[in-house]
Amino acid sequence: MNRNLLRAAVCALSFVAACAASAAETMTLALARDVTTRTIELVESKGMYPLRQEDYAQAKRRLLAFVDGKAQDVDRADLYARINGLLATLDTDKHSFVMPPVAPGQFTGAAPAGPRVPMFQLVATTRGTVLRFVPPPITTSAPEAMSAYVQGVYDEAAALHGSRAACALVVDLSEQTGGNGWPPLIAMYPLFGDANKARWVERDGNAIPLVHRGYLESKAGRDAPGHVNPFVSFATGPLAVLVGARTASAGEMLLVALMGETRVRTFGQTSAGMSTANMTYTLPDGALFVLTQARSALVDGPVFRGGIAPMQPAPNGEPVEASLRTAAEWAAANSPRCRPE
Repeated sequence: MNRNLLRAAVCALSFVAACAASAAETMTLALARDVTTRTIELVESKGMYPLRQEDYAQAKRRLLAFVDGKAQDVDRADLYARINGLLATLDTDKHSFVMPPVAPGQFTGAAPAGPRVPMFQLVATTRGTVLRFVPPPITTSAPEAMSAYVQGVYDEAAALHGSRAACALVVDLSEQTGGNGWPPLIAMYPLFGDANKARWVERDGNAIPLVHRGYLESKAGRDAPGHVNPFVSFATGPLAVLVGARTASAGEMLLVALMGETRVRTFGQTSAGMSTANMTYTLPDGALFVLTQARSALVDGPVFRGGIAPMQPAPNGEPVEASLRTAAEWAAANSPRCRPE
């Protein structure tokens, strides 16, 4: 299970609403019973433990009663609602859910509103030019799309004139609202070392490294052969990370991974509070079952619950651009490569 968890995609709750209307309205009673049995089996063998055992037991009884003793087809939406009620009793920050079938390998969430923020920008500070990286969310686990994402990061960096002269880096996670965290993590592999402190912690306390530098590096080489990695020059020195109130799920996975590096300082707002590791299973009716199987933590620290506060908080409601200025000035002031201008 550990190797599978390493490669798991982290999914956002927004996908549930986006897919809710895509499935048939009913299913046979026999199929509904199979879905229920498989759901309970996965929850009790792999999922996080209930917050209160009595609440879980009550939700389980309601779910089983729904598919017992009926003589007609079952309403799919009602069944899913009861399953999600069961999942809400688990220690998951409500980050486990079931959603109707979609195409294999695809999580079809809504497209981000408005134009995409450029992945790379140059920010002038009092001590030199800082590079800002804004990894966009990706809502698919299809291998070809993941490879295209990594290639796109490197191509966009190469196209930005003056990027190689930047003396420090800010990773801006304010646009990371959920989806698949692995493509941006793979793209950024030079920022991580073998001593990274980020961990997944399973329900019985087993801790698994979140970052495997060798795996990330080899995956980047396969995804984007011949591309220049723009993060190599920032493998040492201070690293600023900007967090927004909408930084969620996959964004929080990236946040914890970056916080696993001792040279990192975080800025901005408290994150959304879905910092868990999820595995996705296919239920007998084709539904996608997203099950939390670990929570994130740093070595020797407690698991994260709720939003992750930044090390240097911004005033509530402060625009991202203002927090960016603070983060960039800190990065430049602490980088030996930057000089007063």
